[in-house]
Amino acid sequence: QGSFNSTGLVISSKLPRFLDMYTLTIASADPQSISANKTVHFTKSVTKWFTKEGVLVEGLFWKDVERLIDDYNSERKSK
Repeated sequence: QGSFNSTGLVISSKLPRFLDMYTLTIASADPQSISANKTVHFTKSVTKWFTKEGVLVEGLFWKDVERLIDDYNSERKSK
């Protein structure tokens, strides 16, 4: 009664060779499960996370990751 089982997650990233477009995807490990959310992803140029000097601005990257996690979690509510 009122119990909820969540599935595991599959986190994948893709950065094709010689391209700057990075894709991060969050999906359910069991897409057929009643508790599975829809797959979410973003694709963004890695240049958005680096300074002109080539230093990674980690906070900007994590902000995008956290937004993607929020998107994944909100999919449950919109089902």
